[in-house]
Amino acid sequence: MENVAVDLGYGYVKAIASSGKRVVFPSLVGKGYARSLTSVLGDIPRDMKNIHLTIQEDDYFVGELATESRSVSRIFERERFSHVYTKILLNTAIQLVSDSEIIHLSTGLPLDFYQSQAKEFRQSVQGMQPVVHWLTGPFEKKERRINIRQALVFPQGASAIFSALINHEGRYTYPHLMKESSLIALIDIGFRTTDFVVVEIQENGSFIPMAKLSGTVDEGVINLHRDIRQAYKVQTGGADLNEFFISRILTNENLRYKGKSLDFSGVIYKSKQSIAANIADRLKAVWAEESDLFDGLFLAGGGGELFEPFIQPHFDNRMERINECQFANAIGYLRLRKAIFDQQQKKKLG
Repeated sequence: MENVAVDLGYGYVKAIASSGKRVVFPSLVGKGYARSLTSVLGDIPRDMKNIHLTIQEDDYFVGELATESRSVSRIFERERFSHVYTKILLNTAIQLVSDSEIIHLSTGLPLDFYQSQAKEFRQSVQGMQPVVHWLTGPFEKKERRINIRQALVFPQGASAIFSALINHEGRYTYPHLMKESSLIALIDIGFRTTDFVVVEIQENGSFIPMAKLSGTVDEGVINLHRDIRQAYKVQTGGADLNEFFISRILTNENLRYKGKSLDFSGVIYKSKQSIAANIADRLKAVWAEESDLFDGLFLAGGGGELFEPFIQPHFDNRMERINECQFANAIGYLRLRKAIFDQQQKKKLG
């Protein structure tokens, strides 16, 4: 049996096992098909870029390979637990970080969905999972099946705060913030949404979320992708741009088209500036003057790294970016499970 935490983000899936093994890959699934070039070019590399699975007689490309599919998609439905692709991403992530057949899973949901969906989500992922045939990828030509014996679902954002305030040894990372009645806020910028949460520290060092100051904003990295796509259309006379080339533009800030270099540096800068301002405006509408009284203010999520220079000035440059920003929620899920288990053990012994 092994404990595994999985953060099923709209942009990327992040998973970490109690052994320390971790993985991150795009939250993309597409219909799979036989790749005829294999016999010409030789064997396909057995790596994360080539995950081709068969599950219940259907073929799927997962992660980066899904960009080659004729019908690639992300799971944007509000009730993600009911989507078949959720199970595919979840099983792929778990198998990539754990060799165990029996899994205790920790995962999460955005704050706006947590109250209404957590129970159903937990029930939907528990139990014996379908057999996964790895046609290519890290477990090429192998069949694997896991049993999620127990699942816990935590609120995103609050879990990231836990990873920020408490280290892997269970000690306080910022002891000066752990005084009773201290207010700690966190902004978690993801692919499609930005979660924000404020917690109040209790007498025993635990914390409770303040619902009226916490929620979700429909702004994130996807808005940056949208602006790049639009700029590409303008510069090329209406051509479409797929996911693979957006990543290249974000890295290089340019792209060659018909032999000419297209510059996206200005578009990227203005887009980040605009998105950060929109997020800050929405948060300040909820927090009002109370944000000036927060004892600590943290930044997390894959978008946290992208937008930090642009969102910092809106909060007087006093935000602390969490180490391992992208994995903050997954690490928090794992540590929260351990804290709950340790507490249960103390009660039994007490």
